[in-house]
Amino acid sequence: MFSIEKLFRFPEKTTDRNQNLYNNNIFYLRILSVFRSLFFMVPVWVSMELKYITLTQVAIIDMVILFSAIILELPTGALADLIGRKKSVSISFFVSAMAYFLFAYADSFSLFLIAGLGFGLGDALMSGALEALVFDTLKQNKKEAAFSEISNKNNLIFNYSIFAAIIIGGLIFEKHYHLPSVLTGISFLIATFISLKFIEPDIDSEKFTLKNYLLQTKMGFKELFKNKQSRDISLFYILVGAFTWPIVLSFKNFALVDLGVSEKNMGFILAFLSLFAVQFLHVLIRKKVFEKMKVVFLMPAILLSIFLPLSYFYQVPSMVVIIFVVFIVSSMRWNVLGKLSNQCYSSKNRATAISSLSMMISLAFILILAIFSVLNEYTEQALRIIFLIMGLGSIFLLLPISIKLAKKYHNKVLEIYD
Repeated sequence: MFSIEKLFRFPEKTTDRNQNLYNNNIFYLRILSVFRSLFFMVPVWVSMELKYITLTQVAIIDMVILFSAIILELPTGALADLIGRKKSVSISFFVSAMAYFLFAYADSFSLFLIAGLGFGLGDALMSGALEALVFDTLKQNKKEAAFSEISNKNNLIFNYSIFAAIIIGGLIFEKHYHLPSVLTGISFLIATFISLKFIEPDIDSEKFTLKNYLLQTKMGFKELFKNKQSRDISLFYILVGAFTWPIVLSFKNFALVDLGVSEKNMGFILAFLSLFAVQFLHVLIRKKVFEKMKVVFLMPAILLSIFLPLSYFYQVPSMVVIIFVVFIVSSMRWNVLGKLSNQCYSSKNRATAISSLSMMISLAFILILAIFSVLNEYTEQALRIIFLIMGLGSIFLLLPISIKLAKKYHNKVLEIYD
């Protein structure tokens, strides 16, 4: 356990420049974790868009956000190298803040689309920049080993902050339609100025060139499939992400709005489900449940295979159960499978390999959104069909693969790369 007072205590100045940089950046990272997590929009963004556009158009905008984030990673990577990580992070928050302000008062497909492009650009500017700044801060102080511990503390701050924001967003929406988006924009604007308090580390990654970028991207993709072990872990990670991330980001909101859940109730439902899922996974991790490889492979597949098909009934209680299970499995992907995949990749290509995993999950997400957009034009059961397709996919694709991997790695020790 840790003290909140100690966690947010302002750093004392020392005579050691590197120590001052470390104290300063880690302190402001914790403050930043609060404001960058205040997504008051979580329970209401679909309802805001549906006042002016169709659900198909909402899905199209989501595809634009994902696709633009993927495409814009190239030029924004160059920008981060040219102007520094700190400025890249600050610009990211500022662009996102402006997008939230525009979203708050958008009343047409074109305005929501422009806001979506802003979200995509903001995500691209942030991609890897903040993590690189933190890691370079630790590296300059020879404290790279503390990266996981620092990340865990900031994730805890993030989870409790977003829990409060989700509930508040749902409560204020009915009387103040624009306020959740405006408050999110204000939070990101504050985050803009907080991020300017960072000190740029002297240590930095290799400067951007198109040749180096293309070579590193190629090496990153090769890292995913460089041997049977990497191929197996990467494929399983991508599949779990493909079956959970679309629900976590979009389809949970689509379904609850479609089933008539109010924004107020949705705020409470999503906030508590998210918190309970994180706490439940934390208990499993503390009990060392995931030290057995067969559990790592079988648990996410079994949970999804049992509960996703419940969407056949397509009612609020069944959807709440599905969302809770998906939150658990999605958290497992980040905290359990993420650790496993990191052990499979060499340090030189690790960051690019992980980005490649995320890109492939995003492409699967875009494909699912595209299928939904087409189905939604022909049937009112489009959401139910998408959930059933994902349920059947988890039974006939994910589960057999997980059983095979559980048998294959049951008594094996994974190769770990430095």
